[in-house]
Amino acid sequence: MAAIDETILLNGISLGDRRAFDEIYNQYHSDIYKYVFKFVKSSDCSEDLCQEIFLKVWEKRENLADVRSFRAYLFTVSKNHIFDFLRHASVERSAREEILYASRDLKNQVEDSIQSEEYYQHLQKVLDQMSPRNQEVFKLCREMDQTYDEAAEVLGISRNAIKKHMVKTMKLLKCSAQKSFGLSFNSLLSVFILLGI
Repeated sequence: MAAIDETILLNGISLGDRRAFDEIYNQYHSDIYKYVFKFVKSSDCSEDLCQEIFLKVWEKRENLADVRSFRAYLFTVSKNHIFDFLRHASVERSAREEILYASRDLKNQVEDSIQSEEYYQHLQKVLDQMSPRNQEVFKLCREMDQTYDEAAEVLGISRNAIKKHMVKTMKLLKCSAQKSFGLSFNSLLSVFILLGI
């Protein structure tokens, strides 16, 4: 298109001439579409962005009379619009990923909390069925974090007796955890740590 013809069309567009705008649109649409597609790699998205770019040109048509090179102006508008779109898409994707991660994390915390409570109640039930002495020894050694020697001193029995009580208690808890939850001994120890036992 000759520069003089384009200047006449741009002057017409700046005054609101829709037919002049259609001519410019038809002249540049293909080039702008290819330019946009290089960045977004989606035909639907490229077409939408093209429409938005030309809409921007129409909305700011009063400025067109002062434009020396419409092609340069149009590609600058296009570049800015594409970068705005990509920035927004990136923020949106990050926000969406963050929300998904947070909701997954919360769900896992809730599930872990429920599961921990189930384990605790089960272990408590098993402990309640043991002899009072076994319960005392377990409480001192596991819940109060006493050594075998310290527990022996508190209860007035030998260290060896404390050890026997703990071995018996842990064996019962292990069998019960395996039977009820399918937990291995290592998993059972992890549960104790998780529950602060």
